[in-house]
Amino acid sequence: MNISLTVGGLAVGLSILVWYLLRWWHSQKAVKGSKDWRALSPFGSGIGLGILAASCAGGVLGTIAGWIRSLSNTAGDKAISGATGNGAQPLSSAAVPALTAGGALLTVVAFVALFALWKKIKDASRKPLALGSVCGCTLGMSSGIVGSVALALVPLVNSAGDTIIGVI
Repeated sequence: MNISLTVGGLAVGLSILVWYLLRWWHSQKAVKGSKDWRALSPFGSGIGLGILAASCAGGVLGTIAGWIRSLSNTAGDKAISGATGNGAQPLSSAAVPALTAGGALLTVVAFVALFALWKKIKDASRKPLALGSVCGCTLGMSSGIVGSVALALVPLVNSAGDTIIGVI
């Protein structure tokens, strides 16, 4: 589903990203020695799944990613308008490559694995996974850092999936 990102949607995605990373960073200050980077894996996995869902041209995953982007745009636009008086402006989006048949295969398998393991995932990891997915759905279509991750992730998934089905 092709819903463009607005400044409000970007604000929602960046707010989730900054909020989560600052909370993680602050929780690591109490730990002596090195930081536990593994604690970021549920959030990072969510971002990756959100990017893959947002790169779907349609279907259930693409539609849900479009709804998330639309809700983020609406909520963020209202927050920005209410806080600053500025109106919503559409942003230029990253030209994320489309999923090939192999990329679509791996995306579906990744979501099937997520649904299969959802009950086994610790409750503490579910919220970061969901927040990361929202962040990936919104920021994955931006032309910023997460958009650059999308420009690397989608071709990687396409290549791996195409190799699996023998297209290449």
